[in-house]
Amino acid sequence: MSKKINYRKSPKSFKEQIELLEKRGLNFKNKAKAEKILENISYNRLSAYWYPLLKEPKDEELFKSGSNFEKVFRIYQFDSELRIIMFYAIEQIEIALRTQIIFHLSNKYNSGFWFRNPDAFKSYPLFVDLLKKLCINTQNSNQEYIKKYSRKYNQYIPPSWKSFETLSFNTLFSILKNLKDKNEQVIIAKHFGLHHDVLKSWVNTIIYIRNICAHHSRLWNNVLTISPVWPKTPYNHWVSTWENKNQETNDKELNLYSAICITEYLIKQVNPYNKFRSKLDVLFDAYPDINKFDLGYPDNWKSEPLWAK
Repeated sequence: MSKKINYRKSPKSFKEQIELLEKRGLNFKNKAKAEKILENISYNRLSAYWYPLLKEPKDEELFKSGSNFEKVFRIYQFDSELRIIMFYAIEQIEIALRTQIIFHLSNKYNSGFWFRNPDAFKSYPLFVDLLKKLCINTQNSNQEYIKKYSRKYNQYIPPSWKSFETLSFNTLFSILKNLKDKNEQVIIAKHFGLHHDVLKSWVNTIIYIRNICAHHSRLWNNVLTISPVWPKTPYNHWVSTWENKNQETNDKELNLYSAICITEYLIKQVNPYNKFRSKLDVLFDAYPDINKFDLGYPDNWKSEPLWAK
């Protein structure tokens, strides 16, 4: 292992950043516009989008012939619009999961206050943590429906169909995983057309994607750091494969395409009028220079049953 050294690079002006990139082989059609972009989108953030344009070995940070800044920025813009599409679709799936948890557990226990029963959960610490979150969230809520409830009723925490609207996607996922009665997981998963273990894995995956979108991080050319479960017996149309091979290592990996497939499958179950596929098509039409392979799309993706129109 090589010995570590202190970081000694000095900050550079935006003009100096352009000069450095130009020296390394990146072309600019309009330096004034490029400087304006760098003033508002950091060099470090954009570097993730020009990384594939670097020659090997990439540590030398020299660009391949013909690389230009405008191409980098178009990829950045594409990625920004893709995040918006993914975020909106995942929002609908989150709302559907919340609705199913509230509906089935309220009916099982014949009460909107079922969450106050520790026997509903496998984990007692989770039960305590959930009550704590609901207390804090409802106490701090400015939503009129929460305030109206508090003015009228004795129970401090409103019933689940009100109070659960204040919970995050992560907390909903935690509730789903920790339901003591596995049959409730099975019932909820059937609504989404999946085995309950697959649903839990997929929800974990789309929360990971949602967090990327919420923090404005990169989706394009991203390899998933978690591995969603492959559905052996999906109830509805699916794909034959979602894996890709790393061109450098030849190892199998999951790119964004797998998460896009998960989102398409789930959104079809929760919103028959959804426009997820059409929004993706419009986006790709607007950016014909974007290579779908960088997202993990296989050559035959259009012929897969999941994507049939």
